[in-house]
Amino acid sequence: MPAFRPARILIHPDVARRYAEIEAAAKAGKKHEAAVWRSFRKALDRVRLDGQWGEVIPRIPAHFAQNYGVRNMDCVDLAFFFRAFYTIYHRDVVFLDLVDHAQYNRWFPGRGR
Repeated sequence: MPAFRPARILIHPDVARRYAEIEAAAKAGKKHEAAVWRSFRKALDRVRLDGQWGEVIPRIPAHFAQNYGVRNMDCVDLAFFFRAFYTIYHRDVVFLDLVDHAQYNRWFPGRGR
């Protein structure tokens, strides 16, 4: 079965600022943020080739269900235990939150590394 190639990859407007802050810090030479941003860009390349590349999240946290109304969600691991969450909506991949390890553990107690 061929991979699902999304028509578009978007960042949800509600979280665009978070992504922009990490990108700006990376461009300013902050090593931690630069590593996270590089790993996010690599994840984007993989998702462009296969929109279902991320880890499926079977039990969607209330935060995502209530704020975004998502019915499916995937997660990709990034540098320094950051995670980027996305949903597939029609033929688009929409990135939602990009969170650190502490936030991930709050949403998924007992699952963190």
